Amino acid sequence: MNVRRLELADAPIELIDRWAGSYFFSSTPFAKLWASVGGTPVYWIGDENGKTLAILPGVEFGKGIFRRFQSMPNGCYTRFLCSEAEQDYSIDCSNQLVDSLIRAGYARVYINDFHNLIVNPGDYRVEQCATYLVDISSPDWEPPDSKLRQQIHKSQREGLQIVPFDASRYMHDFMELVRLHERRRKAASRYTQAFFEALAELSGKDDRIKWVWCAHDKKPVASSIFFREGNSIIHWQMYYDEAMSHFQATKLIPYLVAKEAQKKGITKLNLGASPPEAEGAEFYKSKWGGEKYSYNCYIHKTFLGRLW
Repeated sequence: MNVRRLELADAPIELIDRWAGSYFFSSTPFAKLWASVGGTPVYWIGDENGKTLAILPGVEFGKGIFRRFQSMPNGCYTRFLCSEAEQDYSIDCSNQLVDSLIRAGYARVYINDFHNLIVNPGDYRVEQCATYLVDISSPDWEPPDSKLRQQIHKSQREGLQIVPFDASRYMHDFMELVRLHERRRKAASRYTQAFFEALAELSGKDDRIKWVWCAHDKKPVASSIFFREGNSIIHWQMYYDEAMSHFQATKLIPYLVAKEAQKKGITKLNLGASPPEAEGAEFYKSKWGGEKYSYNCYIHKTFLGRLW
């Protein structure tokens, strides 16, 4: 199999998006978002006899000897793309693509294998990642934790305004919620206003993005960003004003979005990746009735990549 690397401008965009289907993280619109924070969308493609057999989407950051590859950044994950007719062969293709990334000379490679498609990782270190998957397929689904249900019902009685995010009206206040998040975490956000503006523009064209805005008496309370990924709705980011926490919007929003997604045939609420030390976050996520789902992140670092 011949393996080649293509940047977005030269990639077979129609083929990539057709194979990606409902998997938003593997789509070219999602990859383009990372250009707003200095990323370069790239595609590692396996061909044989002039026919494309498999594609691994990802994003590169950095330049030269400091270049790194991620599939995908910040708690997101792509999948190896192939035609339905080539699925049995795709495992062998994926192994060859993974090996090619090491030979490409990246200082660091991160492959989030949420779909467990890598069988032979070769010279990679394996790091466990985990999320909680909640089965919301039943029309009668409710979070099993009684206190969480009480908080949701209390929030429903508060008269909160919960609407689709409109960047022209809410971006300034949204960025204030981001700044509050930074102060609580004592760290700068990974995302710039340019990134959120690009995401807001895309959300108007792509229904796999669900961005919710919540206010009370015209004052910002919380805002959440969800992505549809296959048969799941993923709660990717939430920003809120801690002074407004008595409204319990951080509980109400995922509940309402999950119930809406359920009506569209989505069967899972994915509560997002948690770092291993985030016990409080995991305790909160367990209240939704999900099962912990673990998957491998494959990491390779050169000597230089281990130094920084």
